[in-house]
Amino acid sequence: MTFSEIHSKLTTVDSEDLLTSDIFGCCSFLNYNDLLEHVLRESVHFNSKDNLCIPKTVISEEYLFWPRFRTGRSQTEPDVLIMLRHPGNQCTLVLIEAKFNSDKSSEADYTSEDVTDQLARELMIIENQGVCGQSLSLEGFEIASKALIYVTAHDVIPEKALEASSFEFFEKTRCLENASYEDASELPLYWLPWWKIEQLISRNNFFSAEETAKDRIIKHVQEVLRVKKLCRFYGLNPLNFNSIAYSYSSTVKARFESDRYAKSYTFDTMFPKIPFRYQISGKERSYNFGLVIPKICSNYQLEE
Repeated sequence: MTFSEIHSKLTTVDSEDLLTSDIFGCCSFLNYNDLLEHVLRESVHFNSKDNLCIPKTVISEEYLFWPRFRTGRSQTEPDVLIMLRHPGNQCTLVLIEAKFNSDKSSEADYTSEDVTDQLARELMIIENQGVCGQSLSLEGFEIASKALIYVTAHDVIPEKALEASSFEFFEKTRCLENASYEDASELPLYWLPWWKIEQLISRNNFFSAEETAKDRIIKHVQEVLRVKKLCRFYGLNPLNFNSIAYSYSSTVKARFESDRYAKSYTFDTMFPKIPFRYQISGKERSYNFGLVIPKICSNYQLEE
């Protein structure tokens, strides 16, 4: 049973709740340094474009899927809240807002005093310990760092959407006693595309030859993202210049008077090894790589 089913979420094929459950649910079954640590590091800050850095050693994690918080006069339900525990009773709060085929559910409304933008309301959760403590026990913990990660299917960072969220939060909360930022660009708001997760798994040898439970879980994450086309084209595989690239054969039979014969044609086109010349002239070095493709060979054979 997936986390989306446990929490009574709609689980159609294109459901972002199902996608969230598949990917981050799998992360919750693994140790932090097996996958989540690497995924978080792929997130980039909306303004500085720096990658997210968790500054302290993680000794344990706690996942809350679709927790609910009272933010002002409204309820806010992010997709996942992850508490990373560090030595010395410190922790990092990571809030995940995941999208698939949709954008933010609400935008900034400056005719209202309330924070209305979806991401801005979610910033209120990690920036206000009283709000965050509604669903997560933080008693005895010092918050060392925090991050809100907007996970989407965009090809490039949706800068305008993120800037609008940060600006509304900053403008409507900077007069509060616990305001701790001098500019909206300093807010811990990050972006992570789904395809970065698939790329991360594909390029970094996350699988071992033993096919352990960890390997199967990570492979499942990769397959889910590929099935939903949340991946990228990485280029062609390296060419094998010693193998035949193209082969064609044809046999023709015909009768002329009393003679019977057959013609057979075979065409082989292959790439040989690439010859090269290397020259040194003084301090200058030059390389010359030439690719030679042989002529098409024709084999003609009579059949008696």
